[in-house]
Amino acid sequence: MNVVFVKVGGSFITYKDKPVKVNLRALSSLVKIIREVKEDVSLILGNGGGSFAHYAVLKYRNKHPSNLLAKCHQATRSLNRILVDYLVESEVWATSIQPSSIIYVSRSGFEAYIKPIEVLLENKIIPVVYGECVLSEIGVVVLSTEKIFELLAEYIKPSRIVLLTDVSGIFTCNPKICSTAELINRITPENINSVLEILKNTSTIDATGGVYSKVLSMSTFSFKTGVDVIITSGFDIESAILAIRGHVPKRATIISSTT
Repeated sequence: MNVVFVKVGGSFITYKDKPVKVNLRALSSLVKIIREVKEDVSLILGNGGGSFAHYAVLKYRNKHPSNLLAKCHQATRSLNRILVDYLVESEVWATSIQPSSIIYVSRSGFEAYIKPIEVLLENKIIPVVYGECVLSEIGVVVLSTEKIFELLAEYIKPSRIVLLTDVSGIFTCNPKICSTAELINRITPENINSVLEILKNTSTIDATGGVYSKVLSMSTFSFKTGVDVIITSGFDIESAILAIRGHVPKRATIISSTT
């Protein structure tokens, strides 16, 4: 099965500087993208937390674990429901999978039960997971969508992972505010250290570590498994379609184990 994991980034579907604010233009773009590719590949979607989850986690992270967990779940479920409802109303057949219901974190590592996802794929229904807080033996753990993809990939190996953001890939500095920003087209084992050094000094940190953390986790995953990760703008519908189909757009960043 040609399965592609697609992350719908929080910076894409929400306004991260406006708490609990959805970008409807992004949802419309996503529907157009999925309609074009759904006959070519099987999709597992995952959405980031954006201005919903990150706002809640940052506000309650120093409170009692039960407060953090409940508020985090409330926020993550709210955004995921908006996304899935929009897809279904657009006749894109998708359904939500709550990560904390299939993933458990123990002192020895992670455990996952992925049979529900396999059944959905077999029936041509798109599972939609999302970054979430998980209660573990050591307290509340915040799992990014990228981390959830990594865990799922141990059971269902994707052909590729595509990250849809609000910009065209990974840049040397934030292209929204930096006039000298340059797109980094390719990240490999040869240049990963220099890329991470650039991002460490220029990227903004959010509840799951920001761009630096995402590039670190996805590059580690890609170099270990050989699965390419393509990062491009969800607003650039043509580039997103190309990436999901396995082609690298000109306006994108690919993380690959090969040079």
